[in-house]
Amino acid sequence: MEVYVLLNENINRVGEVEAKAMRERISDVAAESKMNTDNYQVVLEAWSAKGGAPEDILVHQTYLDSVGDAAVRSTDLRTVFSLAKNWLLSSDGGLGLVMQGGVFVVALFVLLFVSRTVRKLAARGLSRIPTLSKLLQTFILTVVYWLTMGLGMLIALSLVGVNVTPLFAVFGGLSFILGFALQDTLGNLASGLMIMVLKPFDTGDYIEISGASGMVDSMSVVSTQIRTFDNQIIVVPNSKIWGDVITNVSAAKTRRVDLVFGIAYSDNAAHAIEALKVEVAADPRCLLDPAPEIFVGELGDNSVNVFCRPWVATDDYWDVYWGLTGSVKEKFDQEGISIPFPQRDVHLNPVESNE
Repeated sequence: MEVYVLLNENINRVGEVEAKAMRERISDVAAESKMNTDNYQVVLEAWSAKGGAPEDILVHQTYLDSVGDAAVRSTDLRTVFSLAKNWLLSSDGGLGLVMQGGVFVVALFVLLFVSRTVRKLAARGLSRIPTLSKLLQTFILTVVYWLTMGLGMLIALSLVGVNVTPLFAVFGGLSFILGFALQDTLGNLASGLMIMVLKPFDTGDYIEISGASGMVDSMSVVSTQIRTFDNQIIVVPNSKIWGDVITNVSAAKTRRVDLVFGIAYSDNAAHAIEALKVEVAADPRCLLDPAPEIFVGELGDNSVNVFCRPWVATDDYWDVYWGLTGSVKEKFDQEGISIPFPQRDVHLNPVESNE
């Protein structure tokens, strides 16, 4: 340090050539001084970590600060520019920072490529397991992708000289705090995992849950998104789904279409049944096995109710439901079979006068 100060004091008393040599000497001394100062600082931090007395450490820290202040005060402007130039071109200074930044950027691009490649390979492997639901496959692929990203990020940070060990302690503390703050979310997470593993439904299924019904559009670990027929989006927390009754309408490959047609009491029920059999047989979407069931099922207040129950593929359910409803109405009109509407007979009894 004394050499450093002495050179700075005499730099203005000599010629330009000697001043240039002295500035180069100052740069060398400054680099050596910085290295010693950094080592000194590391020793003080280790001393403090081992329980050193704060007042003893403060003496040494004050000395280091004063050395740095003295160096700044004793340096002329041209020497500062020279030191700054040397720092920018040094592998431990500006050039080193630029190289580390470049390495980090390249590592990020490599990390994105590796993460996507790992996800594709995982998707190819999971596709060979038919027992896994699409929801569980999506969840596993998401976890694999972000785990790869997280590990790759730690590796990228270590490549640029960042100490990643304290990050594990930070993550541990945060997970402990979030565990208490996000209890409901963790409940949804557990329910979501149970749904993905046990597969009560999958994406594309028509379900009825928690008072809502529609097609399963997507699912995360905390909620399920349902799309209704009129294109409304309903988001239901997974804990409400798992804790309630789940009706999966699309689980089976075939479904029975339950239709009820009312005819007048004056019409012939056998005639109506034959007309319904003709309409069901004419629709190729109605299955022969199981055979359709058509019978008089109820004597209502205003009509004789004929039940029509053909079996269809699950995907054809609504098409057959609506199609048969319309075609049967036309068939009944052709056959002269009436579909009565609610009616009531009112009888008025005259009241005799006492006069």
